[in-house]
Amino acid sequence: MNMQKTTEFKKLISFKYLLLLTIPIFLELLLQVIVGYTDQIMISSDQDAVTAITNTNTIVNVFIIAFQVFSMGAIILISHYKGAKNFAGEKSVYSVAFVLSTILGITISLILLCFSEYFFTWIKLDPTCMEKGLIYIRIVGGCLFLQAILTTLSAFLKSNSYMKDSTIINAVINGLNILGNFILIPHLGIMGVAIASVASRAIGVIIISIVFLKKIQVNIFRHPLRDFSSATMKKILLIGGPAGGEALSYNASQILILFVVNGLGNKGLVNIKSYASMFAMLSYMFTSAISQAMQVVLGELLGMGKIEESKRKVYQTLIAGIISALILSSILYFISDYAYGIFGITDKELLHIGKMILLIDIALELGRAFNIVFVRALQTSGDILFPTILSVIFCWSVAVLGSFVLGGKNVWLNMGLIGVWIAMASDECIRAIIFLIRFKRGAWERKIIL
Repeated sequence: MNMQKTTEFKKLISFKYLLLLTIPIFLELLLQVIVGYTDQIMISSDQDAVTAITNTNTIVNVFIIAFQVFSMGAIILISHYKGAKNFAGEKSVYSVAFVLSTILGITISLILLCFSEYFFTWIKLDPTCMEKGLIYIRIVGGCLFLQAILTTLSAFLKSNSYMKDSTIINAVINGLNILGNFILIPHLGIMGVAIASVASRAIGVIIISIVFLKKIQVNIFRHPLRDFSSATMKKILLIGGPAGGEALSYNASQILILFVVNGLGNKGLVNIKSYASMFAMLSYMFTSAISQAMQVVLGELLGMGKIEESKRKVYQTLIAGIISALILSSILYFISDYAYGIFGITDKELLHIGKMILLIDIALELGRAFNIVFVRALQTSGDILFPTILSVIFCWSVAVLGSFVLGGKNVWLNMGLIGVWIAMASDECIRAIIFLIRFKRGAWERKIIL
């Protein structure tokens, strides 16, 4: 038994094992971005549809964050329970997270179905795009409960180190989405994009449910309340609530920033923001993937009581994240004209603005790499409130307020989209310094969950 524990411990502290967990997650995230690109490329001849999809996704992403409350709490708790060999506690997490996320998913679907027009009016969506936006959001948003189930079951697989299975399932979902686009867009336009997205998710839910039952062998579908525990629910909410709140705050701030961009009165700038945001996702994608893998490993190490090894794992992850973010964001800056050209952007002024944004994004991604790694490390250890409060304060006082001051129309500086990116970069870089200091001081060591 001691030999088995020693072997398991050596595996957890090795960088090779971290990379083995990271690669499937990275491929999964990459596939999601590729599908996003494909959706926009395939319908780029209709710029009103692109604008409608951009605005819809900004709204929908705010609600998707709510699902991450339970998936984040589940991943952290399951990994801790595994490290502590508490199998009864682990089993109750599956039941609680699944039931709560499903109920929330259905509730949010109804909200988006009933109040979609209000949301678009509030963020000042161009009236010419309203009809297409309502078609898209009512189909995609009305079936968002499928995404809730997918997110939760995917979290269960990842917390058990079944990253490859989760990636393969997402590859199938994304492949079906692209196929559906090819078949439906020529006939149905933006409605075809929405139907392809929903249909692929529905098939994905069926596939991931079968894999979950086979791999983890806990039947949460037939008897979802059998292992339901109010104590476990409290732990999930205490962990996932603040963690989800931090992400919710960020995505809500993006709606306000989109409000600023929409207010500039140029649909070309709205689309440039959309494309630049997708390029930025490529820059921090590896950092996001390796930090997710780190959470699984870190949870087990902390469950074993291995503090020093946990610190080394976090710094190991940080270095890899910084290097990848700087390399990818620099490459995207140098090939920016070609990258925007894929989406049919040929206007020289828009290309210049897009290039300047990607130059600023290099600094932004450096700060974001620190924030992604340290926030997830602190959350996994149990130091949850600090990163949430800090992120909310700086997100709104620096990123959002700064966007209005630097980029807002008819405001003194009037820097437009470039001003918006400077504000967001400032937010990320200031928080990066504070999170580094917080982690070094070690307050998180006194907050270990188990």
